[in-house]
Amino acid sequence: MANHVYEAHERCSNPGVCPICDGGLSVCTVCGGIEGSLTTECPGVRMSADEQDRVYAGLLDFQGGEWVRVGEGGL
Repeated sequence: MANHVYEAHERCSNPGVCPICDGGLSVCTVCGGIEGSLTTECPGVRMSADEQDRVYAGLLDFQGGEWVRVGEGGL
């Protein structure tokens, strides 16, 4: 299982208003997934905008080292 690598700010330029530091926004530095477009496992490469949209819509996920169709409609 590949884990997401979440962005972290050690010296944030916007303390007090940064959605990552102060709001807990989850952003994977590897695949580019953000919150609702995060897959179960990190695919290990940057996702395309279409892949992110399908993940967010609940139609696509990455599990067990491969893309998996989920929900209604598939790919």
